[in-house]
Amino acid sequence: MQAEKFTPTAITVVTVLSLCAKAGDLQRGLQIRDLIESSNVRKNIFVRTALMEMYVKCGAIDEARSEFDQIKNKDVVAWSAMIAGYAQNGRPNDALELFQRMKAQYCKPDEVTLVSILSACAQIGSADIGENIGKYVENQGNPYSLHVGSALVDTYAKCGNINRARMVFDKMPQKDVVTWNSMIRALALNGFAIDAISLFERMKEQGFKPSDITLLAVLTACTHAGLVDLGLRIFKSIRLEHNIEPQIEHCSSIVDLFCKAGRVKDAYKFISEMNIKPNVVIWGTVLNASRARSDVELAEIAAEQLLVLDPENSSNYVLLSNIYADTGEWNKARDIRDLMKKRNVQKLAAYSWIELDGVVHKFLVRDTYHSKKEEIYDMADLLGLHLEWDSFDTGIDLNMFNDR
Repeated sequence: MQAEKFTPTAITVVTVLSLCAKAGDLQRGLQIRDLIESSNVRKNIFVRTALMEMYVKCGAIDEARSEFDQIKNKDVVAWSAMIAGYAQNGRPNDALELFQRMKAQYCKPDEVTLVSILSACAQIGSADIGENIGKYVENQGNPYSLHVGSALVDTYAKCGNINRARMVFDKMPQKDVVTWNSMIRALALNGFAIDAISLFERMKEQGFKPSDITLLAVLTACTHAGLVDLGLRIFKSIRLEHNIEPQIEHCSSIVDLFCKAGRVKDAYKFISEMNIKPNVVIWGTVLNASRARSDVELAEIAAEQLLVLDPENSSNYVLLSNIYADTGEWNKARDIRDLMKKRNVQKLAAYSWIELDGVVHKFLVRDTYHSKKEEIYDMADLLGLHLEWDSFDTGIDLNMFNDR
């Protein structure tokens, strides 16, 4: 077409851009954009939307927003594509801000919009934001459809509202494996292990085939409830009953199950017999459990592996040093600190989050960048004095507030 100097139609351009988006081929997509830059096709809303979606799928989110802002009469497809782009690229706050603008423009959201904005809320994990958006979605048409309902379950669960998640789950007339997985995982992670296992049995009774994600969620439930024998039976069933090859996440869950039950030796035996090479998560679990059990020998084995797999992670050095200090081996503790300095490993800054008036604020430990830092530290000192006067044992080193 180009060789014979034909001008592509909007349909052709949209089709080619969609192919570029699916392939994640930003380079080819930019070539198409340059080809139509000076033609009337460039102004077509469907072409602009397709170009924006191509940017989104290729991870060029700022370029997508620039294209979005140039669309004069935005339809629900354009709004949804941009909101989905923010949600899919880890920018949930931008997705929420754009969703509020969409509502202000009286553009009615479709199912894609609702699923995307719920995904953004789930990423933030704010109880207030999740509840507000969740209630808004429930007031829209058909909130318990398969895709919107599943997204609602996931959002309520990740924002800590398990009762609401279960209510939506029970109201959904149609469920798929993803829906079941979301609800089982939510129950498992929020202290309802027995309910999670019960729901897993119900899922199988209704003819749904568990996926590797389902089985991981059930193993998580067993870990939280301390059900070692049941967890081991489920792990064995992954290959024998469900014909699924266990992944590193399933193995990690069993290691965690043993360690939380205080059976660190069994965890190490399981690791030794694994067909998969253990990762930093597994060895980190063993290292933490070894400290709790004062098992220096096993701690050294785990730490040795961690210092090879993740040599830049300061927490591994600090934890091993603390284990030596706990057992009075001060020379070894000092050697680990010296090794940390020799390798120029820096401790990671600790962040805290707090939500005020629907906005999530992030700050560092001993942060000095706030314009009212003096007033903030004065108030912290005052609170510390009040705690001392009331003889309230917080377990917190109050002197930390004086390091400004």
